[in-house]
Amino acid sequence: MNYPFDVYATATTARPGETHNATTLEEVAKNAEKCGFTGLLSFYNNRDLNPWQVASAVLERTGRLVPLVAVQPYAAPPFTVAQMIHSLTALYGRRVDLNLITGASAAELAQAGDPLGHDERYERAREFITVVRALLGSAEPLRHEGRHYRYAGLSTHAPLDPSLMPRVFVAGSSEQALATAHAVADVAVTHPEPVERFARDYAAVLAGGPRIAVRVELIARPTADEAWAAARERYVTDRAAHVRTAMRRRSESDWSRKLARLATDGDVYDGVYWTGGYRSGKGYAPQLVGDYTSVARYLSRYLDAGASTVLLGNLMTDEEFAHADATFAALSTMPAAEPPGVAG
Repeated sequence: MNYPFDVYATATTARPGETHNATTLEEVAKNAEKCGFTGLLSFYNNRDLNPWQVASAVLERTGRLVPLVAVQPYAAPPFTVAQMIHSLTALYGRRVDLNLITGASAAELAQAGDPLGHDERYERAREFITVVRALLGSAEPLRHEGRHYRYAGLSTHAPLDPSLMPRVFVAGSSEQALATAHAVADVAVTHPEPVERFARDYAAVLAGGPRIAVRVELIARPTADEAWAAARERYVTDRAAHVRTAMRRRSESDWSRKLARLATDGDVYDGVYWTGGYRSGKGYAPQLVGDYTSVARYLSRYLDAGASTVLLGNLMTDEEFAHADATFAALSTMPAAEPPGVAG
């Protein structure tokens, strides 16, 4: 199926309780390609496999998917990232997109020895991606004198054809995140609030700026009862989880604070939007739960409000991809406002 918007699933390399393996990744990649998705997002954190190795595996195992690689500026200098992008596009002839992140876990930032505060990390991210784009956009030696990076005639021999230039995604909803998205993003990413708040507090702020992506999990089934049974079986909460969620209301991360408030103030919003995954501590995006038509209708409201890209979490099995495909099939029959984007 071809969608009038972009869809990225997540490049999962292991099922719960299993070790990382190539077979799981290949199954996810093949299903995503079969469903007509745009690409796969590979995470960066201290627990997952290196996202560049995952991206290479995705390119090797598929014929069309675009890797969306999480890039953390403290983990590699911009010239190394430019060289990796150039290498993958040269070997496979396909675009590699970038998900520019700054870190939401204070513990991981401390472990990595990153001393920068929240606003400084976004400042560094803007400079980082500016350097990456300069290296990919020209074969001329780069002279750059910035606060975080300084280069005196750097040559990486990594210019790309314009059609292969990466699209840059920037995640976050804080003032600094939104400023960074306006300055350097092709696509701004959010873990959205319920759709009316999303339209008012996020999409309206970015009007006239970058395209918008929403990161959600779809738990859709033929009937609402089946969907809610699956959702509550997947995400079980206890008292300890409730306490952790309440503590996240004081998180440095703006999106984490917002989801924590939603999770502690309520459970289900608009009959479809659910905070159970976040409240359980096992999910970091909201779930849209219900029968195929109800979930599709709610997702269409995000698209009508300005989203043009959907990032999906927790699609692993053939069955889960089939449920997602059925949801998008229902969505394709619904009238929409002006389509906000075209799948790349």
